[in-house]
Amino acid sequence: MEFSIIIPTYMEEGYIEKCLKSALGQKYDRKEFEIIVSDARSADGTAGIARRYADKVIVEDRKGIAFGRNIGARNAAGEILVFIDADAEIERDFLYFCHEIFLNKGIVGVTGIAKPGDGGVFQRFVYRATYYLVRFFNFIGLSLFPGICAAYRKEEFLMAGGFREDFGIVEDLDLSRRISRIGKCAVAKKACVFVSTRRLDKNLFPTVMFHIYCDIRYLLTGRAPAVYPKTEELRTWRELWTHVR
Repeated sequence: MEFSIIIPTYMEEGYIEKCLKSALGQKYDRKEFEIIVSDARSADGTAGIARRYADKVIVEDRKGIAFGRNIGARNAAGEILVFIDADAEIERDFLYFCHEIFLNKGIVGVTGIAKPGDGGVFQRFVYRATYYLVRFFNFIGLSLFPGICAAYRKEEFLMAGGFREDFGIVEDLDLSRRISRIGKCAVAKKACVFVSTRRLDKNLFPTVMFHIYCDIRYLLTGRAPAVYPKTEELRTWRELWTHVR
């Protein structure tokens, strides 16, 4: 099997069905990819919805997106691990364009392009600007791939140690940076997903600044907060900073 699509979830019943349908709708040989949902024991209907569409649904008590992705990877049969966020919908030729890039055996990691699927002007600007920066940094040799839609060869993923589970944020940038020391990482400009901008609906400016702070802090010190709360569950923007150490 070529691809394992891994989707970590926690309380995502409002988004997971569209995500899974988009994965099933790939214009790609169905025998060549599987769909794995790794759920952190959601109290809503996430796991039940996932069981209707996914090939494997793994339910664990432990929360954390890095842990969820790693558990999915350990249960994956594919040679290439494709990590997709639960609130993203992948275009029908996403796997095909990833496949084209991975034909180069020297490529160990690929990111697609996440485009905003909703939101206001500033929310959409943030996502578009993020991926302009991703392309620029990768061009100068610094691979910093968001986990929204990124893929890695399983062998090199395991060699790199997977996602750091002690990181609550920037665990995705950290992995792409480490794996780029093993082989080349590339941007698949035609492999697109449409992602919800919901994380910027509440406390928009503080959330953006928090991400910028964490990214810069990681690049300068190699450190990151151990916990990153779901922004939808925050009562005030100050709670974002309570876990920064």
